[in-house]
Amino acid sequence: MDTSKATLKRTLSLSAMVFYGLGTIVGAGIYVLIGEIAGYAGSWAPLSFLAAALIASFTGLSYAELVGRYPRSAGEAVYVHAAFNQKWLSQLMGWAVVLTGLVSAATLLKGFSAYYINLFGGSSALVIIVAVFCIGLLACSGVKQSVGVAVVITIIELLGLLLVILASADALSMQTNWQKWQDGLSSPSWVGISAAAFLAFYAFIGFEDMVNMAEEVKDAERVLPKAIIIAVIVATLIYFIIAIVAVVVMPPEQLAKSQAPMAAIAEQSSWFPAPLLTLISLVAILNGAIVQLLMAPRVIYGLTSSSVRLQFLAKINPKTQTPLNATVVVCLFILLFALALPLARLAQLTSAIILIIFVVVNAALLLVKQREPYGGFMVPACIPVLGMLTSSILFAGQFFI
Repeated sequence: MDTSKATLKRTLSLSAMVFYGLGTIVGAGIYVLIGEIAGYAGSWAPLSFLAAALIASFTGLSYAELVGRYPRSAGEAVYVHAAFNQKWLSQLMGWAVVLTGLVSAATLLKGFSAYYINLFGGSSALVIIVAVFCIGLLACSGVKQSVGVAVVITIIELLGLLLVILASADALSMQTNWQKWQDGLSSPSWVGISAAAFLAFYAFIGFEDMVNMAEEVKDAERVLPKAIIIAVIVATLIYFIIAIVAVVVMPPEQLAKSQAPMAAIAEQSSWFPAPLLTLISLVAILNGAIVQLLMAPRVIYGLTSSSVRLQFLAKINPKTQTPLNATVVVCLFILLFALALPLARLAQLTSAIILIIFVVVNAALLLVKQREPYGGFMVPACIPVLGMLTSSILFAGQFFI
């Protein structure tokens, strides 16, 4: 078979993409983030998650319309080119998306190695190298297999959260706990709730990765907008329920002091094995890295498919129908970042780049809507305007909160 004619294979359904999206959104962050959010917002932590969901939904809806209009890999680059018709800007945006994938995966793998060593011991560098090698092999094997593994891991993550709720059943049945929570609602700190909403926003990041799987989704124009919306709604419900459970079962100030808040909640139960939650957290972290390792090579494929100098990165393996060369290059850079940069710097860099991308993508939709009529899923013009505004505020807020 002629490898130059090999293309990505459309095998992914609506349900697969919803679970893929949940895997990108409901990651390991909730297992740690809930404590910090409770520390800022107190009993009002569930409201902070709802506020964050509203903020995230503006940009999420913009992505949903854009992927319906342009269902292609390297989505952000395609959207920006359609709006601004500046090749340098669209290429810059595409490579910025790749960079966020690399840095995000490196961040997750550093976290994975820390959890792993805490449980089993070993060398951080060796754990990272082995992890990158294993998920790299998975990504090279085929998108159906890779997404299938991501879906299974997402189900494990969700079951972990369900187990936390079940383990909290006795504490939730105590009227005194509910009374304490209600007492905490009597004196809201709106500054704290706002700061908590800012943090909670990062628990919703991930929907943007879904659009870069567009060329491997069946009927992508119809399926992907639905998948993005469903994934964000389900994630919001999960976060809201978990936030209520957390602040009812444990006093917010106690929750904020815990390094592993979800484990601390589960430990209120006499039957829940605490190490199980740590294992689930390990799996959740790895799932986030898998998702990034699927996304980044496909963006590179979209960016280099018409390039002469970088054509080797757009090669599709005829057997696995995956961008094999791009996947190998991505693995090498993830390994480099994970071994060379500190965790805090990686996380900060990821957040900043993503928010800049959100501002530009929302601006792109606003321009496209004015110029190109469209009969598919559409949002009012105020949605990308609000997306630009909130993303700009969040970007500026990084330097103050």
